[in-house]
Amino acid sequence: MLMFLLLGTLYYVQESSRLTKELELTTQMNYIECMRLEMGGCESYQNTKANLSSLYKDIAYALGLVLLLFVPISLFLSFFALKPVRQASTMIDNFIANIVHDINTPIATIMLNAKSILRKSKEEPKKLNRILSSAKQLTDMQHDLLALADEKTSIEFEEVELKELVKEIVEGFKLQYRTQAFELKLEDQRVLVNPVDIRRIIQNLLSNAVKYNRDENPIKIYNQNNTFIIEDKGKGMEHPEKVFEKNYREDYSIQGNGLGLASVLSMLERNKININVKSKLNRGTQIMLNFR
Repeated sequence: MLMFLLLGTLYYVQESSRLTKELELTTQMNYIECMRLEMGGCESYQNTKANLSSLYKDIAYALGLVLLLFVPISLFLSFFALKPVRQASTMIDNFIANIVHDINTPIATIMLNAKSILRKSKEEPKKLNRILSSAKQLTDMQHDLLALADEKTSIEFEEVELKELVKEIVEGFKLQYRTQAFELKLEDQRVLVNPVDIRRIIQNLLSNAVKYNRDENPIKIYNQNNTFIIEDKGKGMEHPEKVFEKNYREDYSIQGNGLGLASVLSMLERNKININVKSKLNRGTQIMLNFR
């Protein structure tokens, strides 16, 4: 389009210059002829200006015709140029979805057998607990990958008491991160969501808050006006608008794969939950989930 506009401008400058010179020459000849014949009113010839309206129309029609032909051709070529990329992307998504679904059976088998052995055992073997913990981590990762691969999958919604769910999740975090303090100020709030999704959303957000927070500061968790808020006083983020991009990480010294928040965004979208992230470097991060 820029090329066509440039060509149109150059053509207009060239043609208007040519028409103006032709008009000046014709006007001068008419003025001389008028003076020679002593016809009177010869000064009017000197005030004549070139009429460029037809030139405007010609250029506009030409540009319109070229663009009319150019747009469908461009769309046609783009469609075929991008077709292999779309096919490759679809194949990768299908491959991930199939692998993740296939992993479900061995993970479930490991967990069932480990729990069965643990129930029969009089003691609590540390190795079995580690196996169960690792299997649980694999289950969580599986759910995150499914959220990325199966974005259009239909899900079931249930009413969940957010306060009780958050308390349960925080208790698990307290056992895992004994030096980290949590400050809860939660009111009763029932939300219509997918129970598995909302659990993973909160777990991922809390996990990031713990990773980037400073231990001496408590992580604040509270809700108000249908909005659930997680607030830390950690190192903050330079580009909070990029945190939901796949594989994006601001600090590679902290363990992670860059997929957690990308999967969170997928789960938020299919549960129709709005999220707002506010962050400042060395001052902390505030994440707000709006359930309206």
